[in-house]
Amino acid sequence: MRPPLPRSAALVLALLAVMPAPRLAAQATAGCPADTLASGRVCQAASDALTIFLPIEGLLVSGGNPLPGSAGGIGKLGHVRLVGRVGFTKVTIPDVGYDGSRDTVAADKRLTVPVPRLDAAFGLFSKTLPLGTATVDFLASAVLIPTGTTTRIAIDKNARQLGGLALGLGFGMRAALAMAKNMPTVSLNVMKRDIPRVRFGNRAGGDPMQLSTSLSAINARLMVGGKKGPVTLAAGAGMDLFKGDGLVTFADSTTASGDSTVAVSLSTSRIVTALNLGLTAGPLSLWAEGGLQVGKKTPLATPFELNDPSGSRFFGGVGFGLQF
Repeated sequence: MRPPLPRSAALVLALLAVMPAPRLAAQATAGCPADTLASGRVCQAASDALTIFLPIEGLLVSGGNPLPGSAGGIGKLGHVRLVGRVGFTKVTIPDVGYDGSRDTVAADKRLTVPVPRLDAAFGLFSKTLPLGTATVDFLASAVLIPTGTTTRIAIDKNARQLGGLALGLGFGMRAALAMAKNMPTVSLNVMKRDIPRVRFGNRAGGDPMQLSTSLSAINARLMVGGKKGPVTLAAGAGMDLFKGDGLVTFADSTTASGDSTVAVSLSTSRIVTALNLGLTAGPLSLWAEGGLQVGKKTPLATPFELNDPSGSRFFGGVGFGLQF
């Protein structure tokens, strides 16, 4: 028989049992000065702002359904479906005038940000199976971003452009199975998207920080839907993977030039759910989308007013489709 624990040891074990589990620690950004300096806090705040922004930008670009308004495919070679979409979500823009004198970065503006997108599906393959009709479509997408809207928000001048709009491009596949009558249509969708570098803040204009990032996204969606008369319904969920190459330029009193630039590697993932409701009349359809980007624990070194980096986010979209 083992001897009883000393009273002091038993007390220590009891205290450990009731202590809360350690929280995830925020990582300091490599290359930023020490946080005892204002320039270090500005650098870290800019890096953390990019961490907040990446999944928001990804959500605006990706949305829910890769081909909104329907879960089905078109399949037959030579058939095309075109979709125009405007997606939106609420965004709180941090104050890029933050100078490191406070712990919390104030909110600059809270606004609904719309992003227009054009989608297309090109039928590749269709085959009748015992369960129903299987189809495979090639998907293409173009996000249209205004350039030079403000001095504080700008798009990379070397980005692909069309008529004064920067282009973010995407491509992918949809494999669908339209089952027998009164059974739903199921589709698996995979998209690869990229967006040119977006810049916030203007160091040359006197802001203490300037931050920018590119975006590369992979979207996977499982959609289920059906049609009753002119009404179409589609719902689904999936996973988004986001990567970005961030750059932070900030006022740095420790350098002779007065400025420093730090590269920030960004990556994250999010679960997304979506619901589409549409009305169809011949080749034309009108639809609306709503959904939720599920939050993910994201510890940051810098607190931001009205910005929860770990919170979930609602999004929406409206648009039209034309099939021929």
